[in-house]
Amino acid sequence: MRNGAAAAALLVLVVVALSVGSVRLDSATSDEPAHIANGVIKLSERWLDFFREQPPLMNSLSALPVVLSGYRIQPGWKGGNHWIVGRQFLYRSGYDAYRILFLARLPTIALFAALVAVMHWFVLSQTGSVAWALAAAVLTGFCPNLMAHGRLATVDLALTFFAFAATALLVSLMARPTAGKAILLGLATVAAPMSKVSGLILGPYFAAVIVAALLLHRIEEPKKFFRALAVAVVAGLVFFEAFGLAETGASFAHEQYPSTARLLIPFLEYAANVRTIAAWYEQGHVLPQFLFGQFSKSGWPYYYVVAFLLKTTIPAILLFIAALVAGVRSRSFVFFVLLSFVVLFFAVSAAGHLAIGLRYVLPVYPFVYAATAMALSSSGLRRAGAALVVALLAWHVAENLKTYPSYIAYFNESIGSERNADKFLIDSNLDWGQDLRRLDLWVRREGIHQLAVHYFGGGSVEYELRAATPVIRYAPGPDLLPPGYFALSRHFYRVSFYTPLWGIDYDQYLALCHARYVTTIGGSIDVYRVGGPVQTYNQ
Repeated sequence: MRNGAAAAALLVLVVVALSVGSVRLDSATSDEPAHIANGVIKLSERWLDFFREQPPLMNSLSALPVVLSGYRIQPGWKGGNHWIVGRQFLYRSGYDAYRILFLARLPTIALFAALVAVMHWFVLSQTGSVAWALAAAVLTGFCPNLMAHGRLATVDLALTFFAFAATALLVSLMARPTAGKAILLGLATVAAPMSKVSGLILGPYFAAVIVAALLLHRIEEPKKFFRALAVAVVAGLVFFEAFGLAETGASFAHEQYPSTARLLIPFLEYAANVRTIAAWYEQGHVLPQFLFGQFSKSGWPYYYVVAFLLKTTIPAILLFIAALVAGVRSRSFVFFVLLSFVVLFFAVSAAGHLAIGLRYVLPVYPFVYAATAMALSSSGLRRAGAALVVALLAWHVAENLKTYPSYIAYFNESIGSERNADKFLIDSNLDWGQDLRRLDLWVRREGIHQLAVHYFGGGSVEYELRAATPVIRYAPGPDLLPPGYFALSRHFYRVSFYTPLWGIDYDQYLALCHARYVTTIGGSIDVYRVGGPVQTYNQ
């Protein structure tokens, strides 16, 4: 047992090292500036009416080390667009944007490490097997998609952690109710929707799980369980109310609400978040959404399943398929509890009109990995089967290490060459703006002094391309590119094939400019040579 705990601790340290090392040169992704600014405003200005799409908890956690380090939003932010305010805070305030980004990402990395630890504890408590607990932790910690978003100052990993931790605590509470578990359950359950609105799914999901457990007699001491559940509800409500009031400044409360409604502010403000995000989900994305060479304004019901199959490591998929067979045979209640969350989350995601990234179903991953370990642990694998599992886990780890540091752009082998990735999925699946700093390093190494750029993301071309004078382009044409080098975000390359957007696609435009492909930076930025001799570089 001690050796298992030591191995789990070492695994967590490796995951943290990979996360910190890989994110060190990641530029701000598209959403990070707005998330960081939102958190800083919530903490330092205590003003809730900003970036309405986002509940306050995770943004505030991300901003905590930033605010403690003395950084503040400059005047003029009130009423401003959150995307613009975020970029101004990072790049035009005179602060070190790289340090702010690093500080804001640390809480997410901490939650990712905690997710690996909770996975190990949960599977060990359910199976009693140190080996399978470590297997589940390895699947979680080396998952390229969890690591991609487990290092960013966004909210997807927070929802993933809190949703899984709350479910693990609920299952544990059914077997052995304690006040400590109940309090943690209440905090985690409320923290999920306070980080991202889709966390509200835990309400109906937990209700269904509890009803099923009662009907199947899976709760050994119902009276004790419901007393503990009442403690969880109270703990969650107290946390929700206390956090909401703590973030409400006197000026905001005075302007927005009468004094008699003070205690209702957290609930009224959260309701405003829900209304805003619900309208956004219904409308779909402003830009066309993309899948398999097709564009759509309303998405596809199967989008997230396809994205999961393309971006999850093949060994993890094979293990999950084997687990489905073993789990159905074993009729394990906890296995079906975990599987039902996966099915429910995919179903709810398919019902909306938003299809812009696997990150929207990121919470299914720990449920898939826990279900996989638990089902296979009870399948009675013989030596050959165990050896195959070890080989698949090693393949899974190798996929992670091979991908380092470009986790956002990870796709499995089913797409063939990495050059094909943008034919399948774009946006945060491939190019979220993460490689601008790496482009600057490449420019320095090659001694390039001027560079035309069409960049998609949350970084700043003017701030980050310090080795070259950037010529910023916002669309292909009508003017041709100047001779030299041209850096193009793969997201914009693929979006150009949506004809109503610009009227000319990048294949036509690059041909007109006599531009030839040189290299790809970090998986998301293609570099071309316009005129003159060309040399192809291997990354």
